[in-house]
Amino acid sequence: MRTIHSVLLAGAVLVGFTGPVYAQVDLSGEWAARQHEDAPERGGGPEVGEYQGLPINDAARFRADAWSASLWTVPEHQCIPHPADYGPNFSGVRIWKDVDPVTQEIVAYHTNIAWMNPVRTIWMDGRPHPGPNALHTWEGFSTGRWEGDMLTVETTHLKAGYLRRNGLPRSEKAVLREHFFRTGDVLTWISIVTDPVYLTEPYIKSRNFVLDPGYQVTLYPCSIDVEVPRPGGEIPHYLPGSNPFLSDFAMKHNLPLEAVRGGASTMYPEYVERVKASAPADRGVR
Repeated sequence: MRTIHSVLLAGAVLVGFTGPVYAQVDLSGEWAARQHEDAPERGGGPEVGEYQGLPINDAARFRADAWSASLWTVPEHQCIPHPADYGPNFSGVRIWKDVDPVTQEIVAYHTNIAWMNPVRTIWMDGRPHPGPNALHTWEGFSTGRWEGDMLTVETTHLKAGYLRRNGLPRSEKAVLREHFFRTGDVLTWISIVTDPVYLTEPYIKSRNFVLDPGYQVTLYPCSIDVEVPRPGGEIPHYLPGSNPFLSDFAMKHNLPLEAVRGGASTMYPEYVERVKASAPADRGVR
C-alpha cells in the first residue's frame, strides 16, 4: 500500500508541474491560397453591378452604383493595402507567433499577406480593445482567444474599406469576427463582417489554405504611376442613374435585374422561387 501511495503522490506532483493542457493547434507556417471557393471573386474580381447573395442595404448599393474601376488608376488609390477583412480573399499568408519566454504562453499571432505585405497583430494576452476614438488602421485592432481547438478573433478600429472589388463599401464602424480551424495541413479561415452602415445582416465567407513550407511571401514594392492623365483632383465616378454597365451581368446570365442587385433576401434558398417566377422580359432590364 505504501508503494502505491508513493506512486500516486509522485504522479500528482508531476501533474502539478506540467501545467494545464489545452486543446490548441499550431497555426504557424506558410499557407498557400486555394481558389476553389468564389473563384471569380478571388481571381479577376466580380463584375460591375454583381451584388447577388450579399446582405447590402440601399446606401451600399448607391455607393457601388457610382463606383468606377478607373478609381484604381488615381495615384492616391494605387498603393492602398487590402484591409484585414479583405486581404485573405486570394492571397497567401505567413502566420507566426510570439511566445513569452517565462510563461511559455502565446502573447500574439502575426499575419503577413502577400499583397502589399500588411502585417497584422492578433493579441492573445487578454488586453482590451481601445476606445472608439482611437486610431483606425487598415489592419484594425485584433484580439484572439481559444475556444477548444478553434481560434476566435475580434477586430475593431478598421479604416473604411470595401466588401468586393466592384465598389461595395464597408464602413469604419464595422466589426470583424474570425474563426480559424486547422485540420492537418488545411487551414479554414472564416470571417464574419457586421457593419451597421452598409449591411442589414452579417456578411459571412470562408477561405481555405494549404500548408506549404516552400511558400515565400515576397516583398511587394508598390510604385505610384500616372496611368491615366487627368486633371488634378478628378475622381472617376458615375452620377446617380448614369452608370451604363449595371445591367450587363444580369443580361449576360439571363437573370432578373432585381436578383443581382443584392440584399439579404437574395442569400436564402427561398429566393430561387422568386427568380423562377420572374417574367423573362424583365431579365436584365432596369
